[in-house]
Amino acid sequence: MKPLGSSEKRKSAFCLALLMMLLLVQNPLMVSYAQESTYEDVKIILNNVKSVRYRYSDEEGVAGEVGFRVLGEETVSGEAAWKVEWEYKSNGETNAVPLWISKSTGKCLQVEINGEIYTGQYAEIIGDSMMRYWVIWVGILWKAWNLTTVYGYWELGYGRIIYLGPETRTFGPSQLLVYKWRWEGFANAPVVYRTIVEMWFAPVSFGTLLVYVYSESPETREWVKTELLSIELVSPQPTPNVVINANLDKTRLKPNEEITITITASNTGNAMGVHNLTITVDGEVKKSWLIVLNPGESKSLIYKLPFTAEGSYVVRIGDQTVTITVSATLPARFEVSGLNISPISIKVGQSSTISVTVKNTGGESGTYEVTLKINNQVVDTKTGTLGPDQSTTVSFTFTPTGEGTYSINVNGLTGSLTVSKEEGAVAAPEIPWLMIIGAVVVVVVVVLVLLLLRRKPKAEFPPPPPPPPPSR
Repeated sequence: MKPLGSSEKRKSAFCLALLMMLLLVQNPLMVSYAQESTYEDVKIILNNVKSVRYRYSDEEGVAGEVGFRVLGEETVSGEAAWKVEWEYKSNGETNAVPLWISKSTGKCLQVEINGEIYTGQYAEIIGDSMMRYWVIWVGILWKAWNLTTVYGYWELGYGRIIYLGPETRTFGPSQLLVYKWRWEGFANAPVVYRTIVEMWFAPVSFGTLLVYVYSESPETREWVKTELLSIELVSPQPTPNVVINANLDKTRLKPNEEITITITASNTGNAMGVHNLTITVDGEVKKSWLIVLNPGESKSLIYKLPFTAEGSYVVRIGDQTVTITVSATLPARFEVSGLNISPISIKVGQSSTISVTVKNTGGESGTYEVTLKINNQVVDTKTGTLGPDQSTTVSFTFTPTGEGTYSINVNGLTGSLTVSKEEGAVAAPEIPWLMIIGAVVVVVVVVLVLLLLRRKPKAEFPPPPPPPPPSR
């Protein structure tokens, strides 16, 4: 590699400055982000990237490559540092600058240019200028043009975002899952949004890695492009896992009714995930969402889909397909609503009335069944017949025998009933059976002892006979 001479140093500095301007001038939104660069970001990059190389170009023929690679670790002035080789290629020439970056602060401790060593403030300024590009590219530029932000521009009516989908590609030693999208600003939008931007990014363990950016001004036909050529990560790229679940409240309905679709999207992986979810009816797109989820994040969406005419419709929600039947003469279908518990708080021995409304939303007469469960146990069931569009109130009477909180469930509608002691009632005293049994045992023992003491002891031998009477 060729060391930098004085003319080459000026050329390299000029090209670096030009590269920064190409990145930042294209959109003023990026300028404020670029000013927030911190040395902590440099530490994050060097802790996670062994080497990387990008190529840039524009409509005027300015082109080149810029990259760095970590050569190892050394000690500079008693401080542990990464030894980093920063490279710049243009017009077939390669210029390399060794940098020593502190592992504890992220600041440049030492720079070698044309055989001369610079330290202190000079090294810090030079190193910061060269590493600032990577801070911008890995994190700051993405903050200005991330999918969530651009989606907001779309909702404001400044343009449209086109999701181009995911792709797995190899960039040198590393293979990356890449998400691609394109922004097209409308001609009547504020000037800052009247641009065409195509951006590819890869979720990595340390944030978001930009893979490709193309920015064009339709008015001036100026453009700038930067693309990843090679990267070697310290750790393999983490992977997202976006799971979509969709539930419909019904699949049979009458004309001019609607179905409610509840969608849950979850990312069970360990990297940011992107999913383009679309709802179609017989192939026609009705709604589309661009869902961006961080690891462990979930989102819920609700969408109401109306149907006006009779017929059979194929509804596709992502990869899930459901057939919807719309007819004015649908079979009987019963909806139970309006659970009412009155009163909701009673005393032991009192009664509460539990009622619901049952409606036949189908097109034919039918028999309904309503089941009352108390504490998950079925206690009563009632049936009846209703014609189309007819409704009725079904009531149950419940009289609890003990205090407490009772869970109420009527055909999936839930509530609770609180029961307390009757006022003025005196609770029966608990019988101390152990004490009574103990006292009885003591009494029995005492009685036995007394009986034993009162008994006379028996002689072991019979007493001798009385003496004979005296003779006369």
